[in-house]
Amino acid sequence: MLWEYALEPKLLSKWASDIRDYRECLEKYGLGTPRIISSFPKSKASKLRRYLLKQGPVDEQSSHCQRYIELVEKLVESCVFRNTEAANADKWDIAVSNEHTRQPFDAILATLPLKDLDCLTPENMYEPGSIWNHKSQQIVRRTTPDLLEAFSGLLKLSTQNIVIVDPFGWTSEATHFIQKLLDYVVETHKNQEVPNIVLYYKEKRGGANSGKGSPNADHVRQEVLGTSGKRNSLNFEVYELQEIAGKDVFHNRCIMSENGGIITGHGIGVSEDGAHTDVAILMDKEIYVKNWNQFREEETFRVLSHSANP
Repeated sequence: MLWEYALEPKLLSKWASDIRDYRECLEKYGLGTPRIISSFPKSKASKLRRYLLKQGPVDEQSSHCQRYIELVEKLVESCVFRNTEAANADKWDIAVSNEHTRQPFDAILATLPLKDLDCLTPENMYEPGSIWNHKSQQIVRRTTPDLLEAFSGLLKLSTQNIVIVDPFGWTSEATHFIQKLLDYVVETHKNQEVPNIVLYYKEKRGGANSGKGSPNADHVRQEVLGTSGKRNSLNFEVYELQEIAGKDVFHNRCIMSENGGIITGHGIGVSEDGAHTDVAILMDKEIYVKNWNQFREEETFRVLSHSANP
């Protein structure tokens, strides 16, 4: 549900020159949308920002230039980082073709068609069947392969943090899925920086009437990692959380990265029954920021136990 887009600076400038295209770019690209801009031809957001600003309109006082700067700032707040930099960034059409051969983009946006390279242009991007048309929500079967497919774009494009949030992330159904998620991350990040992975689950008290309680974070982490060498090579953390009176409750089930987040109704405790379905929904920016801050930035919950790499 997340896709990496290579974007020609000339096209960004063209969009900034038209108020309708400018507004569409703000709505359809970047954090909270399915279309995340690649850091290409640079390796990080700060370098991409400087590069794009140098390619912008000359008249800094014009509305065209002001809109261009706003678009740049919006797009670089969430980028897909590439582990290389183009030596010939000034010749974008050649550089993007070379990079696409080395490591394909999900889509390429350009002002005009590029030689020997399929790309989206203002003339063809809205045609029926265009790859530009991505779903922001979908029905998925509650099986490991189907749920991994729904999360695949988010997982393979992340190079910083993958955050798993599920109140019942400690159950055997959940830990089995997390094992497969970690395996997927290892396989899809062979040639790029591997993200940190963090699981947050909610305390459940056991008892005669409430059944089995949640184990501590050390136990859950070991259940996931087992003796697998490739899983143990990852930086994987686990938090057991307790709600705090007067603060928000732990109720959402989602997976997030620096590029966005996806909410599911049942969470990661898959039944492996193909007749069972769930809904995966891409978070808009406001919902993403709230959930990210709730678990990563604010002291919304009390940490009961925590387990991380030695």
